[in-house]
Amino acid sequence: MKKFDSEKIASWMAKLAGNRYFTAIRDGMAVIIPVSIVGSFFTIAAQLPIPAWQAFVKPYVTELSVPVTFSIGLMALYSCYAIAASLAGYYKLDKISSGTIAVMVFLMLAVEPGTLTPKMGKATGIVAGTVFPAKNFGSYGLFTAMVVSILSVEVIYFFKKKNWVIKMPDGVPPAVSNSFMSLAPTAILIILAWVIKSGLHFDLNQFLLSILSPLSHFGKDNFISVIIPIFFNSIFWLFGIHGAITSTPIYPYWYNNLSDNMAAITHGATAAMAPHFMTEQFFQFFVYIGGSGSVLALCILLAFLSKSGMGKTMGKAVLIPSIFNINEPVIFGLPIVMNPYFAIPFIIAPLADGIITWLATISGLLNKTTALAPWTLPAPIGAFMVTGFDWRAIVITIINIIVAMAIYFPFFKMWDKHQLDIEQQAAQDDSPA
Repeated sequence: MKKFDSEKIASWMAKLAGNRYFTAIRDGMAVIIPVSIVGSFFTIAAQLPIPAWQAFVKPYVTELSVPVTFSIGLMALYSCYAIAASLAGYYKLDKISSGTIAVMVFLMLAVEPGTLTPKMGKATGIVAGTVFPAKNFGSYGLFTAMVVSILSVEVIYFFKKKNWVIKMPDGVPPAVSNSFMSLAPTAILIILAWVIKSGLHFDLNQFLLSILSPLSHFGKDNFISVIIPIFFNSIFWLFGIHGAITSTPIYPYWYNNLSDNMAAITHGATAAMAPHFMTEQFFQFFVYIGGSGSVLALCILLAFLSKSGMGKTMGKAVLIPSIFNINEPVIFGLPIVMNPYFAIPFIIAPLADGIITWLATISGLLNKTTALAPWTLPAPIGAFMVTGFDWRAIVITIINIIVAMAIYFPFFKMWDKHQLDIEQQAAQDDSPA
């Protein structure tokens, strides 16, 4: 009966993880990672802990913030296009036209144009005319970007399925043909967006932020926002489902917190003075060391303390990938998935690391995260960079690895002994009578 229940839960989780909308959002958000990381390098450059360098860049802090504005500050715009293109690929629609239409609908619904008078322009140094407030282009507009991109593609697909499209004769370039095929749904989408925004004066962005506000509790700087994402991330992985799916609804809040931290740095604050600690980087480099489940600790035990042949071989194979936060080899190779030996420490170890990091942060022993760094960086290096080069981040990550090793150790010993018994029994069975 237990086996049946676990299989049923795993099947449900697999369907959820394979949902086309979750997949499109995940893939679309992944597109902004390199843009955000490169933009963050400019924040990192402004925080190098070298007095001579800080004195040199101080007059250029505003200029250094420009790439940040056009990367992190426009993430909703980029992700809207990418999510729509990903979902369009699932439906075998034209990705370029689908993404472009979604972006236009997003702009109509999420951005309120304003007018800058000549007097205001003279005072601010900006050319008078129509202006676009930038707030919803960034993390504040992510929920709207997700919803609009999905609905736009669904409308386009509906029209195609019903064959309510304008077809061009053979020989017309594909780009032109695809544009005309999406003409009818584009018209409907633009009219609907205009009616919603200008006719009904309905603020979709604010509405989504309001109805999804309960999720914001997991993006706030509190204890619950530390343990809940970690717990569900581990649970999904234990059933063989990529745990990143649990982070998708919280990304807008994490990125908003990071944006606030970056803005604080731009205005002269230090990483210690930044307003938020609850960002994706908090988890990436202090909790998920080696990957979800804090599995670098287990990989070290396998590589250096295993007595079984499988443990030694597996440890050598998975240690290097885990150093660079790639956990699939150990999760599916050992495996950890559906493995009763490692289920408990796979949940407890990252929870312990999260609590330690939370305590260190709220007590002022660790800087806040104020930049993005490539997720494949080894934890001590990545943690050092994203906290504004705080040497204490290296100490905390090492402590977290040691704590995780201590939690994994008794379970590892039981598994290793069991595996050694199997190998010895197999050797006896294969030996001559």
